[in-house]
Amino acid sequence: MAPGLRIRRPRAVIPATARLAAWATPRRSRRAPSDGGHAGPGGAATAPRRSWILFVLFSVIYAFFISAPALFHQEFPLRRDIEWGDVLDIATPLLVFATAWALMRASVGSLGGRLGFAFLLLALVWTQGQGMHLAANSIQHQVPENASGALPDLIHFYDEQLSHYIWYLGAGLLPLFFLVVLWRRRPVSDARAGPAVLLAAVLYGVTLGLSSIEAAVVPLTFSFFVLTLVFAAFLYRSAPPLRRAALFTFCLTAVAVAIGVLVGWGAYHGGWPELSDVGLI
Repeated sequence: MAPGLRIRRPRAVIPATARLAAWATPRRSRRAPSDGGHAGPGGAATAPRRSWILFVLFSVIYAFFISAPALFHQEFPLRRDIEWGDVLDIATPLLVFATAWALMRASVGSLGGRLGFAFLLLALVWTQGQGMHLAANSIQHQVPENASGALPDLIHFYDEQLSHYIWYLGAGLLPLFFLVVLWRRRPVSDARAGPAVLLAAVLYGVTLGLSSIEAAVVPLTFSFFVLTLVFAAFLYRSAPPLRRAALFTFCLTAVAVAIGVLVGWGAYHGGWPELSDVGLI
């Protein structure tokens, strides 16, 4: 080696979601003591100053991309037999689960082992159902409205039935999974949820409720939301420190709002007609 010659080590490549989670968590609260919290001067909790942005980002992305196929019916310029909503929907699972992972990482730290595998499985179930729906729904747009026969029936089955139940198996279990992660890993900070987190939870809950109605899977998702509420009540009684976690408040508020949307819609309409059936979209 020549005198004075230094070998520079290559810089590690950090995924964008990891950088986002690290940015949202202040430097002092990224390493938590064994009890799952971080105490600042005088024993006060050090709050993640920017973590609320991840909650807002997750809810906005979830609401926008779940609604996009029903709102953007304009022709896609590169291929006129598909719509802008179909193109946007391709990105839905990628962005939803990327921000969900960043949110959990900022809330509880690293996510690996069994919980990491469960998260991967949940993402695969979601993607399988949502991808099936995306393809079948795009093809359905090319079928005449009053067409009948084996092919239209098969397209309808994949579009409106099988895909929805697989897709919303993942969507309905996601809030429950957030709480399980919080229970098993413990929060890296005991900072309470602020107004931004609560508003994000309301948006997420409204989207969960309305999308369940439009997908005609209310019996499935309502059961999951009630189960999540029961599990939240269990955590509230058995693990008092979790009550202060922003992720706990976010999930509890979201499922309570979603249940309220389903109950209110059912009471008003005497059932759960889809939003498109009553002329809202």
